[in-house]
Amino acid sequence: MHDGRKWTYREENEKDKTQNRWVKGRVSVSLCPGCLRTKRGEVEGVVTLRGSFLKAHAMEIGNLIRRTAARVSRRNVGARIIREIQDDDGIVIQTTDQHLAEKIGKEVEKAFKGSLRIMWQEQDRFVRVIWERN
Repeated sequence: MHDGRKWTYREENEKDKTQNRWVKGRVSVSLCPGCLRTKRGEVEGVVTLRGSFLKAHAMEIGNLIRRTAARVSRRNVGARIIREIQDDDGIVIQTTDQHLAEKIGKEVEKAFKGSLRIMWQEQDRFVRVIWERN
């Protein structure tokens, strides 16, 4: 929802609370920037996680990624995970926001150590983050 100043989430179970909280006529319900980017498939960041450590600790790392994405999206509703692809080589995460991709990489490195590389593309709004630990 947008109230003319900022975007906020509208939880399905909080419809009545939300309608009472906002002044009628000032609130518009539409797709937020994050939803639009997801719908269009606009990727601004790619996080690649690899290594034998990842396979052994996949659940903990997955939980950390989801917590980090939730925390960032509370401040910036445009920051979302578009897709998470798991294969034999590791996990690839596509994000709608370059700073979310960077934050995910830094949080994984902070919690689990390993090697982190962050590569910014100068012309476009795009970042590639690679974390690896064997």
